[in-house]
Amino acid sequence: MLNLATKPLTGALHSSLNISWIAQRSVGSLVLVEHKGGAVSASTHNTLTAATSVHKNVTALAVGTGAAKAAAAAATFPGVEKVLFSEHAALAHQLPEPLSALIVKLQSKFSFTHIWAPASTFGKDLLPRAAALLDVQPVSDIVRVVDADTYVRPIYAGNALATVRYSSPGTRLISVRPSAFPAPKQAGSGGGGGGV
Repeated sequence: MLNLATKPLTGALHSSLNISWIAQRSVGSLVLVEHKGGAVSASTHNTLTAATSVHKNVTALAVGTGAAKAAAAAATFPGVEKVLFSEHAALAHQLPEPLSALIVKLQSKFSFTHIWAPASTFGKDLLPRAAALLDVQPVSDIVRVVDADTYVRPIYAGNALATVRYSSPGTRLISVRPSAFPAPKQAGSGGGGGGV
């Protein structure tokens, strides 16, 4: 059963910024939802597949104009246990600077072990900024998940594959090459959320 709750999030963005979330249990992975006006991108679907190969249940984060609609859509995919969303004006255009500050705030609150994004312009612009603020090294453009700490990514313009392993503790920030992972099948109509 999905429950809707609202908690205030204060900090660098704005003192009245609220995050709404659906469901109650805490999970280990955060998937950043890329959407346009509430329509979730296909690359986010593929990223969910990669994330659920590490953690059976993940949290999705949708921000910007149409985030409530994107959150409701993300909630219908298998493995999405919790959906966080905000339609705050500072996040309306999904710019990487305010969104990376939000990721840092959410990381301090929820302590995610993994943060995933599509290896699209959205993810490639956002993850390095968030990684710098969290003081961790991101792994970009993965094509395979070996285990929770080990990933395969192309190098030399795709002519070779490198296996990359996180050896230090901390959050793993990972961008996913969408064409390397299948999209999950939608489970049906899930619970949405209200605007913030």
